[in-house]
Amino acid sequence: MGLSVALALAQYGADVRLIDKLAAPTDRSRAAIIYARTLELFERLGFVEDFLAAGIRVHGAAVYAPNALLLTRPNLDHLSTAYPFMLGLEQFETERLLTARLAALGVAVERGTELLDLSQAESGVRVRSRTAGGCETTEEFSYVVGADGARSAVRTALGLHLEGETLDATWITADVKIRWDRSPDEAIAFLSTEGFAFIAPMNDNRWRVIVNAPKMTPEAGAAITMEDIQTLVRERFGLDAPLYDPVWISPFSINTRLAPTMRIGRVFLAGDASHVHSPVGGQGMNTGIQDALNLAWKLALVLQGRAREELLASYDAERHANAKRLLHSIGPATKLVNLRHPVSVEIRNLAIRVVSQLGLTANIARNFSMLEVAYPDSPAVEDHRPRWRDCGPRAGERAPDAGGMLEANGVAKRLFETWRGDPRLQLLIFAGPGATAARSAELRLMAEEFKDRRDLVHAVWIPPSGDPADGLLIDSESHAYTAYDVSDEACYLVRPDGYIGFRSSPVDCGALRAYLQRWHPAGTHS
Repeated sequence: MGLSVALALAQYGADVRLIDKLAAPTDRSRAAIIYARTLELFERLGFVEDFLAAGIRVHGAAVYAPNALLLTRPNLDHLSTAYPFMLGLEQFETERLLTARLAALGVAVERGTELLDLSQAESGVRVRSRTAGGCETTEEFSYVVGADGARSAVRTALGLHLEGETLDATWITADVKIRWDRSPDEAIAFLSTEGFAFIAPMNDNRWRVIVNAPKMTPEAGAAITMEDIQTLVRERFGLDAPLYDPVWISPFSINTRLAPTMRIGRVFLAGDASHVHSPVGGQGMNTGIQDALNLAWKLALVLQGRAREELLASYDAERHANAKRLLHSIGPATKLVNLRHPVSVEIRNLAIRVVSQLGLTANIARNFSMLEVAYPDSPAVEDHRPRWRDCGPRAGERAPDAGGMLEANGVAKRLFETWRGDPRLQLLIFAGPGATAARSAELRLMAEEFKDRRDLVHAVWIPPSGDPADGLLIDSESHAYTAYDVSDEACYLVRPDGYIGFRSSPVDCGALRAYLQRWHPAGTHS
């Protein structure tokens, strides 16, 4: 998470210093799934291709009961994103790619440097740290982000604790090769009265195997061998495919815990420093990265004097609420897969089959891919649209891609491609299919008006047809109009993290000016 927030801040032009107590990068695979929403954010920052080239695309999962009974087979291909899959990639590879990008921006990780303590003043945060050589220094920074894991020194210095529970079971994870003919584009889950297993493809022809062992003590889990895991998988699930060449075997326990806040004054928490939860669903690293990218653009604008400091309050309001929702869903889901009583297991499996037959797995896929994350109650979003005509994405929700090509300066691009590497707020102004020539001209002038703040806002006018020119996106096949469900004129202000900050339909230029003045007044200073 620290790499993500540092990289985004550096790309947004902020000065950043990154320290890590560890003397060397992790060589463990740990988190090994990257979801569609995270890939979209990487595209916005301009380096998604690095990850796509390194990982393996997993398009769905098959869930089985004993005797190879297929319960459901959710598929991600239908998702309305350019990345309708899970990307299998070890955490050490993710960290390597982010570190390389940071280095290209002139930022190096200061390894072996430990945060000892911090204290806050009105003007900044005083940090006491110690280098690998034992040298202690005290320095002052404008802000501090603690993305230092579940044992966070930053959280401890703030006097905060992770509150929640540890689930009563030992779990084992192993990264192995498997001698079988399963396609690597699909994950597999097994559910039985004896336990749960999840097997997901990774790159380098490996598979991540996760099994729970409710009768195993933590001490026995620490001594588990490859042969023990092979026996567990074979006896419980009838899977006789040989597992071999392990590169990592590790027992773990599952915690579902949350800090009471993700911000105190000028200090912020992100990722496992503020929330830890079950690996069921693979949400942990993705949630931490999205914490980081939610915070980074806000911090950068405040540091550069282009946003009021009050904008930073929206970080805790948005991401703490998201972490809470996630804990409330993933925790029960973990207990659900951990059921043992035969009757409970039968009811659960029947429910899974019913959900699949009703076609509801598409909604589950969107949730797991994190495309449904939204901040409707954020203090930093505004919606100006009559309830009786409410349709399309709302303020606080993810801004959709166009689903097809638009024409920009004579070049066909997806909407998200036009935002690539651009840290500004994106203002989309839709003329509406029935707009008169006079009203279209007014809306185009509105786009021109907001170009006066080119350092903050990139405004484009989106007519259904016309001649490609600067500041226009021609939507001749109605891809954007369909994605945003535009039947009349509308405008959307999309934040650098891809969420809608402001919406109005019909276009309310005065309300938009007031919104920008509230959060980004000209001449603002941090």
